[in-house]
Amino acid sequence: MGKRLADGTWKDTCLDKVKPEEPIFVLRAQDKLAPHLVYMWAKLAKEHGCPLEKVKEAEDCAEAMFAWPNRKYPD
Repeated sequence: MGKRLADGTWKDTCLDKVKPEEPIFVLRAQDKLAPHLVYMWAKLAKEHGCPLEKVKEAEDCAEAMFAWPNRKYPD
């Protein structure tokens, strides 16, 4: 899970690992659909043997997304 800090820098982001030209898909906390998708990802990751720390990180991210104020449907 990554997040942008108040000073504009990133904390614990996987974005540094993205290769040139590698497609990515970003889900923001303001998106009402995002936490549901992150929970689905965590469930699938667990079923496919992903390390439990990574699954827990995704579940925690989904919870934080649910708590985000002013959520809306994607533009």
